Amino acid sequence: MIKINKDYDTIPDSLKIPNDTNFPDGIPIKPRTTHARRLEVIDNESYIDKGRYNNRYKTDDIRTALKDIYHNKCAYCEQKIEQYQVEHFRPKKVYYWLAFSWDNLLMGCATCNQHKGINFAIDGDKFEFVNSEENINAINTSSSDCDSTELPRFVNPEVTNPYGYIHFTKSGSIYSHDPRFTYTISTCKIDRDYLNDERRKLLDVFRRDIKSALIDNESVDDQRNEIATVTKKFIRDAKDIELQYLAFRKYSIENDWLSDIIKELTP
Repeated sequence: MIKINKDYDTIPDSLKIPNDTNFPDGIPIKPRTTHARRLEVIDNESYIDKGRYNNRYKTDDIRTALKDIYHNKCAYCEQKIEQYQVEHFRPKKVYYWLAFSWDNLLMGCATCNQHKGINFAIDGDKFEFVNSEENINAINTSSSDCDSTELPRFVNPEVTNPYGYIHFTKSGSIYSHDPRFTYTISTCKIDRDYLNDERRKLLDVFRRDIKSALIDNESVDDQRNEIATVTKKFIRDAKDIELQYLAFRKYSIENDWLSDIIKELTP
């Protein structure tokens, strides 16, 4: 996980409240339709799990916005994904009124989303939604009110910066000493074998490239220059927001694992 910078004031049109303030030049059909479904769900006091409702939080403008914000990566495991899912931070089957709320929608991979399901433990009091015009008008940015009341165990990377809370081993496994992050890692199975292997491979490739630098260059100076080039590339990649597993890359650098590998391989 890494911190995700999402502008809650820049809301996709489909999710906006259809009024003259939001649409001074006329209200398009998409926000009208989504808002109608929103009000039906709120009046029903439970989510209506049918296509005409499920489609409303997956419209093209929402998906495009999330794709740009998350750089095609899962909010939880940082895996680059082609077939992603629009994920609800607070499960829509429980928090029905937030089903079409911008600050409750994330991008997730199918595996993390499946494991997360409706799991959403809290340490505070369950938030009770009051159906009022004021609350509905603020629905796209109302999750912070829920957070302060409920104290969720699940971590929202749009709100909480994971830096310093999550740790890795050289084998790629992830863990935390913080109970909220431990709960999130366990619930989404972010420590699953596939992810651990993919993270570990980043160090394996670095090790391979260092070996090649030693084998392919005869002089010590050329070896050192090539090692420096390989190391700089790893560090540069750790800053590339488009790449996978940035948290692991940065952790590897900060904990001198690259230096450890170089020392291990050089006489």
